[in-house]
Amino acid sequence: MVNEDLLRTLFVKKSLKNIEGGFQLEMKNPISDATIIDAIKFEIKGDAIEGKEKYKDFVVEIGGESIENKSISEQNPADFSVKSQAILRFKREQPLPVGKYKLRFTQLLTEQYGDIPFSMKERIRE
Repeated sequence: MVNEDLLRTLFVKKSLKNIEGGFQLEMKNPISDATIIDAIKFEIKGDAIEGKEKYKDFVVEIGGESIENKSISEQNPADFSVKSQAILRFKREQPLPVGKYKLRFTQLLTEQYGDIPFSMKERIRE
């Protein structure tokens, strides 16, 4: 099992932000080559939203190539090599309100390391 503190280094600090039609966050891989072999499951929760919002239907852009998260599989993997950057774009009707959020990857299944779920805290700034 991979240390969760180490996995948090994947997340680019201050990258959680609202975009037109939703929000996005960025990840950069400083650790080791990884191949994502199943759809990522993600949830966000915070004081400014009710309960948890769960996402499986979003776009992952790695190295300038966009892939629908729900299409990631063993037959259609997403390579997340060392030093590569990924942008995850989530659809949401309203922008995320300014505030603190807990972000959790409830499933991040890789060929090399198995499932490596992790969470971190971030905020939306004005």
